[in-house]
Amino acid sequence: MLQVVLPGGSNGAREFQPGDIVDGRYRVVRQIADGGMGTVFLAKHVLINRRVAIKLLHAELATDRSMVDRFLKEATAAGTLGHPHIVESTDMGFTREGIPFIVFEYLEGCLLAEEIRRLGRLPVRRALGIARQIASALDAAHRAQIAHLDLKSENVFLVDRGEAVDHAKLLDFGVSRFMDADPHVTHPNLVVGTPEFMAPEQVTHPDTVDGRADIYALGVLLYEMLSGRCPFSSRDPLWVLERILHDPPPPLAHPVPPAVECLVFCGLLVKSRDHRLQTMAQVIEALDGLLGTAPSRIPDPLDVFD
Repeated sequence: MLQVVLPGGSNGAREFQPGDIVDGRYRVVRQIADGGMGTVFLAKHVLINRRVAIKLLHAELATDRSMVDRFLKEATAAGTLGHPHIVESTDMGFTREGIPFIVFEYLEGCLLAEEIRRLGRLPVRRALGIARQIASALDAAHRAQIAHLDLKSENVFLVDRGEAVDHAKLLDFGVSRFMDADPHVTHPNLVVGTPEFMAPEQVTHPDTVDGRADIYALGVLLYEMLSGRCPFSSRDPLWVLERILHDPPPPLAHPVPPAVECLVFCGLLVKSRDHRLQTMAQVIEALDGLLGTAPSRIPDPLDVFD
């Protein structure tokens, strides 16, 4: 029986309150986000006054061993990869009630999803630059035999560094998969991810997915940055999955240089994983080639290659 797990909103309880001291070291300041698996709080280290983000698993999920394992997997992935474009995990622990939490570096800025909504779409060079950084992060994960499997604009954070160029950070390895693990020991036929960003094989063969699913998702991300929308989007996730399996992605909403369009449709958003680009190293090489090209002649003020 095929199951679909959709990360998203939750009515999880807020186990931390402002002023609480976590593990004797972190003073909770306020809640900053609430997601499908956990609630994120801004906190400060009581001795060095350093700001951190603490992600606490929702209390109602703490009795589900598989959910706890997924949550702790996020700490393992983020804590061991040590990549400049992957959010850093610095600590973890359990509350008195046995609910796990993860301590991350605190990021200031905005989610890529928010920036796309604010602008409508991104300039081509900016979109390619962000995609290049995320491809680098995923390349590091894949080399460590970790597939992210939930790449989306809500899992990419643009760090605020004043006038500096975008510095992207990849978030949330909660549904990641260790590619060298035995699929029979995990959860066969369990579809995990966000429908709009899923590769076809995540729907049809979820127990054998690998890093090539992230390559497809990066194509969706680049498409969204260039168009302001995903190729397929609906409140009905099953409709989205049907389109991903059977329909070609619609053309981009705005013209882009032909080489960029070719990368999106012929290199990334290819339904057969055997026929799309095979490694993130290949994707990085393609992006580097595009970022080194001459300015586009397309008369669009947003499509600036300077």
